[in-house]
Amino acid sequence: MTTTPLVSLLTPVYNGERYLADCIESVLRQTYRHFEYVIVDNASTDRTADIIAAYAAREPRIRVHRNTDLVPVVANHNIALRHASPEAAWCKFVSADDMLFPECVEKMVAVAREHRVRG
Repeated sequence: MTTTPLVSLLTPVYNGERYLADCIESVLRQTYRHFEYVIVDNASTDRTADIIAAYAAREPRIRVHRNTDLVPVVANHNIALRHASPEAAWCKFVSADDMLFPECVEKMVAVAREHRVRG
């Protein structure tokens, strides 16, 4: 029996209001459906938190963490990784100003499964 592995998609963001909605939309259009989407707002001062909240209210796969204080970029990426599900087989960072093709995660999982290291 083949199981569908969970993928954690992670977007650490700071003041990303300009492109964030397009980024989130591209994640939600994925043909691979077994994913969670973790968005970490790094204490943004623009409308980033409002955009995230609107999407999270209607999409149960979105989980949100908001830093109370601004942290360095790498630290924010590490925070995002710590919020990924321990059940996730793979993680993929998606920058807040990126957009994914609809087949991105599906193809990523296929390649990862094909080349998985066996111990």
